[in-house]
Amino acid sequence: MKTKNLIFAICLLLFTSCVVKSLHPFYTKETIYFDENFIGKWQDKKEGSWRVIRFGNMLFADNETNFDSLFTKGNLDFKIKIRRKELTKEDKKLYSKYKNSYYIQREYKDKKIVFVATPFKINNQTFLDFLPLEHQDDIDNLLESHSIYTHSLVKYDIKKNGEVEIKWLDEDKIEELFKQKNIKIKHEIVGVLDSKYLLTASSLELQKFIKKYMASNDDEKWNTSTKFTLTKTNGTD
Repeated sequence: MKTKNLIFAICLLLFTSCVVKSLHPFYTKETIYFDENFIGKWQDKKEGSWRVIRFGNMLFADNETNFDSLFTKGNLDFKIKIRRKELTKEDKKLYSKYKNSYYIQREYKDKKIVFVATPFKINNQTFLDFLPLEHQDDIDNLLESHSIYTHSLVKYDIKKNGEVEIKWLDEDKIEELFKQKNIKIKHEIVGVLDSKYLLTASSLELQKFIKKYMASNDDEKWNTSTKFTLTKTNGTD
């Protein structure tokens, strides 16, 4: 397989391979903006299914339920006591960091990919910071040991008909800006062919970049091959 075709195949398998990647989050605590309307199950037009829940709820998914019975005036009553499972130190750290984030699972052709996505708002525009969760199924251990999990920037819009449109910031757009020397932001060029851009700027610097990018006159700045229109298939999960 030619190198170009190989890269394209990898992009199809892991769609975040063809989007802008950052070592640090695109959000800060002050800009986090949680939207309950995103909770639930969704379908995209590529026949992929999405499950979106609050990240904290995922940690408490395995509740322990105890039943206490007692007689009251000749009737047998049941009192249900629900006790959340004991959280490990790692779980507590995850909850503290991502309690206002989403746990997102996309299933497509029997393959599942899981992300934590943190919603945030800049100048009245909502974004999602996508970060793959570590130790996912069907990923070779040797391959994962070489992986660095990076953040990607997603523009999030609710359409008038209730559908949600999400668009990733495309790597080609940023590559063009770097080549034209129209942006100055800390980054490294990585990859087998030294052709991939990895942003290394701080979260505050990234947000300054987002503001400038949003204010640019480029009418095609959100054109991307990595986008999904989601239609809700149920109520809240």
